[in-house]
Amino acid sequence: MMDLQIWNQRREELMHEAQQDRLAKGLRESRKRRGVGRASSLAWELRRGAGRLHKLLRSSRQAE
Repeated sequence: MMDLQIWNQRREELMHEAQQDRLAKGLRESRKRRGVGRASSLAWELRRGAGRLHKLLRSSRQAE
């Protein structure tokens, strides 16, 4: 009877540990995705700024 309780307790510990691992993995994945989002946002902002500068230079050349 005691062996059955020990096995059940061990099983519960393993289940809890597996759940913690899944949660930690989910957090790591969400951090990776947010990092990629920031990098792509930065690239988009740089392209946008370059495009506006190009447009400004092009319009100033046409005015001359």
